[in-house]
Amino acid sequence: MRFQVLDGWRGVCALSVALFHLNALGHFHDVGFVRGSYLFVDFFFVLSGFVITHAYLGRIGDAPSAGGFLVRRFGRVWPLHAMVLLAFVPLEVLKALVGGSSEPAFSGQFEPSAFFTNMALLHALGVEKSWTWNIPSWSISAEFFAYVTFAAVCLATRRATARGQTAALTAVSALLAVVGAAVVIGFSDQYIDTSYDYGYFRCLYGFFTGHLVYRLHAASRITASSGGVAPGRPAAGLLAGMEILCLVAVIAFVAASAGNALSLAAPLVFALVVWVFTFEAGPLSRLLATTPFQRLGTWSYSVYMVHALVLAVLQKGASVMQGMLGRPLFTERTVDGTTDRLLFFGDLWAMDLLAVVYLLVVTVLSAITYRFIELPGQAFFNRLLVRMRKPSASMPVQAVPSAAEPEVKTA
Repeated sequence: MRFQVLDGWRGVCALSVALFHLNALGHFHDVGFVRGSYLFVDFFFVLSGFVITHAYLGRIGDAPSAGGFLVRRFGRVWPLHAMVLLAFVPLEVLKALVGGSSEPAFSGQFEPSAFFTNMALLHALGVEKSWTWNIPSWSISAEFFAYVTFAAVCLATRRATARGQTAALTAVSALLAVVGAAVVIGFSDQYIDTSYDYGYFRCLYGFFTGHLVYRLHAASRITASSGGVAPGRPAAGLLAGMEILCLVAVIAFVAASAGNALSLAAPLVFALVVWVFTFEAGPLSRLLATTPFQRLGTWSYSVYMVHALVLAVLQKGASVMQGMLGRPLFTERTVDGTTDRLLFFGDLWAMDLLAVVYLLVVTVLSAITYRFIELPGQAFFNRLLVRMRKPSASMPVQAVPSAAEPEVKTA
């Protein structure tokens, strides 16, 4: 079963995160919704827990099936992550050759030692002291280790699950969601906006909340065998209204929650949104199921992973042009006590146009990387899995359909 509408949501959220990271002084910069769009990484975590449960619940019953699951998930997230990480290297080499930067090449964010922790997907486990290299990729690290945790939980509760008794799995998942939330609340000084330090626990909070949403969805969907409606499924007319309310609530919540304690509720808010839109019953669902939104959903992982590279090229290009033109192309702006260095070409509308062009470039590049990096990467690891062991009845080796593939993604 595909959840096409959730794919559409994922694409919109990925573009919102990309716009959040654009440090340019246009009309978008001070919009509350844009400034809070880093919260959509929590939407990705919740959605990931939902679709991973949908795709693999009851299929991880022994060590080989768990290993196959992890190989497949690694093949889903790592190839593009590795290629984008490698693409940052020539930019640092160029910085060393050209000079003129306030920070030496391969220092600070681009420390060589951090390159290896990034490549090994360890950089959301507290081993780094700041954001490094492809900044949004911290959530890929956190999510992969959430996969490991999910597989371990499935193995620990496999006997009960095999008998159709999933209460143990549900209880452990709820506990992990609470633990993740407790660590973030107790130790993060930026509320939900934690990444390289407590990012794994932030992901646990969202991922296992998503698992619980799937269990709720499974209990409230139409019962095919009886042709009736399971208790808990809202009427179609009510769902249509709930979709509109969810959209308004998300916009208001994201705009109001940036940088404050309200952000800690993000996984819970997005859990409600995911649950409502799994029924695909309203006008917004029909819109999100159209081809443009579906394409964007398909490319969403690439959107999330490549936009920081596009921004790095834009920033370096603007720095070079600034020197050539002899006029400033950057300005400093202080918001909420934080001073940012922002691109500014002298006109707010010109910067708005830059934002639109930037999003178009990211989208086109994402379509290319999806076709030539993501798909071949998945195919390679699927073939590797075939060579590693014979196909298992509990975990067939074909790739999970794209609609069941979770995407991520931060600040």
